[in-house]
Amino acid sequence: MSLRGSGFRVLGVWWLVAVVVGSGVLTIASGQIRLGGQIMAAGFIGGAVIRLVRNPPRKAGGLTVRSRALDVIILLTLGIGVLIASATVKLV
Repeated sequence: MSLRGSGFRVLGVWWLVAVVVGSGVLTIASGQIRLGGQIMAAGFIGGAVIRLVRNPPRKAGGLTVRSRALDVIILLTLGIGVLIASATVKLV
């Protein structure tokens, strides 16, 4: 099976961000809400950093959707929002 032209190479480091955020979702599903939120936030913030430093933009793969500044702002907002939400959630 050849991966050439299949999209895996085009998406690049997007998979790393998806795996980290997915592991955060699984951690939340296992009942550890704060830890899972911190993992998810780390994934989003890591994605923002990757999008900011990868040059040329095509090397950022699937993280390149809009302009670089807008992508970074959106990912940072998601990361900070998830971090705040998971830190302030009232656990029973």
